Amino acid sequence: MPLSVHDVGSRVVLRRTAGERDGRRLFSDVLGELISWGETVVVRTSDGTEVTVPRSEVAAGKRIPQKRARRAAGRIDDLELERIAALGWRGLHTERLGDWLLRASGGWTGRANSVLPLGHPGTDLDAALGHIRQWYADQGLPALIQVPLPACAELREALHARGWADAWGAFVLTAPAAGVLPNLPRRQDLPAVEFADEPTPAWLAAYHYRGGTLPTVAVEVLRTGDQPAFAAVVEDGTVSAIARAVLDEGWIGVTAVEVEPAQRRRGLATHLLRGILEYGIARGAHSAYLQADQANTAAHRLYEGVGFTLHHTYKYVRAPN
Repeated sequence: MPLSVHDVGSRVVLRRTAGERDGRRLFSDVLGELISWGETVVVRTSDGTEVTVPRSEVAAGKRIPQKRARRAAGRIDDLELERIAALGWRGLHTERLGDWLLRASGGWTGRANSVLPLGHPGTDLDAALGHIRQWYADQGLPALIQVPLPACAELREALHARGWADAWGAFVLTAPAAGVLPNLPRRQDLPAVEFADEPTPAWLAAYHYRGGTLPTVAVEVLRTGDQPAFAAVVEDGTVSAIARAVLDEGWIGVTAVEVEPAQRRRGLATHLLRGILEYGIARGAHSAYLQADQANTAAHRLYEGVGFTLHHTYKYVRAPN
């Protein structure tokens, strides 16, 4: 698949033209993290060098797998896990500010419309915040930063000192994928979990993010990531439960879990979760992560009850005014 602006933040290889010799075109390759995509393309190599290539010189390009995280669930650090999770739920418009990732997607979901601080912004904090506020103003959105905790506790304090305020937050839970399966009964009385590469109209109709209907931009956000899978339990032609799964670097991320209200308390959520974990394990997943709103205590209890443990939390911190 050709590269695009949606691949910013991914590990890529670019083939660029490097002149001619004896009537033949010469090429050279650039390997690293894609920092920007426009009239010029910028790739940061493993030694930190930023290589700028005019778009007209890009002969080909593709994403390549990130170096696999070697640490297992519960041992990977907060920022590394958030980096992996960001691969599975991306912004439609992105920009890099040092190690910070700015994401905007028409305002649908916090993860796709916030800054993810994965290190240093490459400038002092006040300059970075000024740039962020202007960038989000240009997008018609409030400036919002997703602050992983406890890794970025000092950043949160610095934001509070400048008038930024906490909005809402989430728990991030992890588990070894195979280790959870014994806690999830195999339900012979329920249909097998079905998977599709695209969200079907029935799948979309069953998804009510924060209780509302989905805006048009939601479908674009849901399709981001490398080959997301849309899971569903279908009974007598009717969708009873749904979820979205995405696999990155050996981690299977489970999002958008929803059970039809009339079908709740039948074990559909755990049946769905088992199907997703089996799907991920068959494709090389060693660990799983979930993100649950801090207000959703029922989901937290359910996931902890089957073997997930709290890894870290994050807070969205909003700019003043």
